[in-house]
Amino acid sequence: MRNSKLTSFVLAVSLALNLAFLAALVYKKTVHEKNAARPLREMKSDFQLTAGQEKRMRDIVRKFKIDSLLAKEDIRDKRVEIIEELGNPDCDPDAVHGLTGELNQLENRLNSDFVAALLKINEILEPSQRLNLLYRLSRNWFFLTPFHEKGGSNE
Repeated sequence: MRNSKLTSFVLAVSLALNLAFLAALVYKKTVHEKNAARPLREMKSDFQLTAGQEKRMRDIVRKFKIDSLLAKEDIRDKRVEIIEELGNPDCDPDAVHGLTGELNQLENRLNSDFVAALLKINEILEPSQRLNLLYRLSRNWFFLTPFHEKGGSNE
């Protein structure tokens, strides 16, 4: 009887140590992945940029990304204000319309900044590079794909 208790105890301790070891490995791996520095993104080489063009393009894109983060925060905050107003028992429709107008102005400014960044990029590109850029933008903006997607039963 004493031997079976000892065996059970040893098995329980062994199981606990194995689980602790596995948990430590998983924890170490997830913490390491979160803190690992991300590699720099490469510019797509199909634009065939010169070194000078690539540097200028990186600077424009970097500045736009930083500015757009701030604009997106403002947009998010304005959306929260609208939701809070809508959740108010004494909701004022005029206040919601005013906040919606402010939200539209913020979104318009973000779109204008995007187009301004594209215009700066356009200035540094050669004509063939511009065509490639326009093709890529139109595919992404208008959801054009190089292949025909089969539609529903109406096609």
